[in-house]
Amino acid sequence: MEITPLKTFLKVASLKSFSKAAEELNLTQPAVTQQIKQLERELEQPLIDRIGRTLTLTPAGEILLAYAQQIINLTDQAQETIAQFSNQQGRLTLAAGTTNTIFRLPSILSRYHASHPGVEIRIRNGASALINTLVYENAVDVGLVTTINPSLNLETIPVFNDRIWLVAPPLFQDIPTNTAELEKLPLILYRSGSGFRKFLQNQFNYYHFTPRVSMELESLEAIIRFVQHGLGLAFLPEVAITSELHEGSLIPIEIPGWDPMIRQTYLIYRKKKYLTWPVKAFLEQLGVLA
Repeated sequence: MEITPLKTFLKVASLKSFSKAAEELNLTQPAVTQQIKQLERELEQPLIDRIGRTLTLTPAGEILLAYAQQIINLTDQAQETIAQFSNQQGRLTLAAGTTNTIFRLPSILSRYHASHPGVEIRIRNGASALINTLVYENAVDVGLVTTINPSLNLETIPVFNDRIWLVAPPLFQDIPTNTAELEKLPLILYRSGSGFRKFLQNQFNYYHFTPRVSMELESLEAIIRFVQHGLGLAFLPEVAITSELHEGSLIPIEIPGWDPMIRQTYLIYRKKKYLTWPVKAFLEQLGVLA
């Protein structure tokens, strides 16, 4: 059954007139009549009763009317969905942790939007454990995480390396020269239980370092401000403090005997996932899809 005769049938049924339907469809009245007859031949049932100037639907016509509208709606939806591939439209859904959402995604998505303004962008923010689940359940297209759940067997691509710096306010005098001296200084740390705090704790355990925690906060921006005002030192990702290091409102400290702390961010998506055009364009921008 072809779509065009169905659309013509719907128009005739709604206007109750062959001539009016022909006028709105920019067709001749014989062309409209021929399309209705084509449907009647296919279905082997009369669809319209013509008694003088009165036009009514037969029982078969009433049934077809109910199904025809659904068929047209589904066809339109399919065309709109497929159009994203040729018209550079569609939707990109992604999930990321706080650091990437605040300090990295704005510039990335600004460039993406400039190149692909027809794409709707939706972002979920959460911890790595949640993002792994969202990607596995196909609730989002892609995720940016620092901790991978290996049991979910997701596609995993390393995309960013973040140097973690110990930072102090300008003109700070008591620069520690070893781990023991650092243990005497107050530290402002990100909240316990977070992925970032767990990463730091693993590093501390490796160097047998016991921090003197003066504060715990849930905001990297707040930690930055507190350090700038001399309330303690902090370990912070370079991506979050690039401007402060450049301006000199924070100073980096290297501890003798400690290797640079590097935290890896991964792009994840479901294995064998069909990558729509908006997702492919995002991966290409990140340089992970040729």
